[in-house]
Amino acid sequence: MSSKIAEAINEALSNGYQIHPDALILLEAVKEKVSLIDLVIKTIEMKRKSGDQQLLLLKKDFEEMLPEHLKEHEEVKIDEIEPEIEIVKDVSEKISPSEELNGLKNLFESRFNKLYSIVKERPDSHQIQKIESIAKGNGLSYKVAGLVLDKKIKRTHIELTIDDKSGKATIFVKDQSVMKQAMSLSLDQLVVVDLESTKKGVLFAKSIYSPDIPDRSPNLSKKIVYAIFTSDLHIGSKTFLYEAFERFVLWLTQHGREDFIVKRIKYLIIGGDVVDGIGVYPDQEDDLEELNIYQQYVRAAQLLNKIPKSIQIFIIPGNHDPARQALPQPAIPKKYAEPLYKLENVRILGNPSQIRLHGVNILIYHGRSLDDIVATIPNLTFSKPASAMKILLKARHLAPLYGGRTPIALEKEDHLVIEEVPDIFHAGHVHTLDIDRYKGTLLINSGTWQTQTKYQANMGVTPTPGLLPIVNLATLDVLVKDFTKYI
Repeated sequence: MSSKIAEAINEALSNGYQIHPDALILLEAVKEKVSLIDLVIKTIEMKRKSGDQQLLLLKKDFEEMLPEHLKEHEEVKIDEIEPEIEIVKDVSEKISPSEELNGLKNLFESRFNKLYSIVKERPDSHQIQKIESIAKGNGLSYKVAGLVLDKKIKRTHIELTIDDKSGKATIFVKDQSVMKQAMSLSLDQLVVVDLESTKKGVLFAKSIYSPDIPDRSPNLSKKIVYAIFTSDLHIGSKTFLYEAFERFVLWLTQHGREDFIVKRIKYLIIGGDVVDGIGVYPDQEDDLEELNIYQQYVRAAQLLNKIPKSIQIFIIPGNHDPARQALPQPAIPKKYAEPLYKLENVRILGNPSQIRLHGVNILIYHGRSLDDIVATIPNLTFSKPASAMKILLKARHLAPLYGGRTPIALEKEDHLVIEEVPDIFHAGHVHTLDIDRYKGTLLINSGTWQTQTKYQANMGVTPTPGLLPIVNLATLDVLVKDFTKYI
């Protein structure tokens, strides 16, 4: 429960009133549009003046006191709210593999140029010099920017080696606060370093920072509409929660008390691993209910076809889907997933993709590189994937580490740079629900619809299945519903 709702309840109780559950849903929907305290006070005054002695504040009581522009929303039917969709970026349309000999060079040149352009937007960027211009042994200070080639963590210090195309520099980090910054750096990401060249010719870091996203207010929808975020359905697995998913569909069609929210759900975003796939991990066939990849997609389409056609569905691939495994991934091929392509309200995009819904910019990424981030940066765990997602936002790159667990294609252009700052950053892959905020961006890792497999148990992955985050695009507030329980 949010603090605003709690304050509204306390205000009502202090006046001897209670608030009906249906009314609380309405207050949740409008809490960023009006002062709930004022609304409660005015509603109580209205009831007293009218002689109404019922000490329960109903949904209709609050509706009468809402401003006119919000009253209109109460009468709107979901079919009357037109979808507002813009595909900002779909990597499927941009993939262009590079020749093997020049592939790595082209990829990292593109990465450096894109990230350096982001850094150049900072007010102090004019001070950045090329590494080759550093004169060692003069005791002067410099600011340089480069990709992290190596990071050695010693007992008393950290050694960073960075490269900016003009040359390489090994920089020593000894200050405790700067060491903390260096610890959270990924290899192959771009960093900016303020350093001092000592008279002995040693380079010491005075500060380190990533390209990062700026502090900002997110874009919000002008209408109260909701988007559902989910991923990792793993349809075809014996551990897919069919009954829980059926409850979700039933909630969308027979929603009862929460009709204020459900009527306004316009979008469902699925962040990859729609099906469990075939041969993805050792002995997977023992975990499969459906051994045919085509039939897995038939089942997926049958389930998604039950979702109201007024809800627009966006799907990207994950590492269990039969798309190219190296990032960026093109859309799931039609030859495997034709039943999905036939659904009128489904759009199949690549991984990653960026869309704008009712003015809200949403970055959709399956999240495979979270494996590398958690494995290489101290104090991160799969139980809190949003912390790893913050590292990606700071690096302004979705998969900075090359040569780790995450396969990255040798493209002529690096399509994994986060060039446009998202209002919502959605990922999955690690099967753990986690929600956080960073500098105005809402971070959602949307969990899974699959209970723990033997393979996941051996890997130490404890999933949180059947939990569904639902976002009000007018406020970016999140409601989480648990469909493992009867509703």
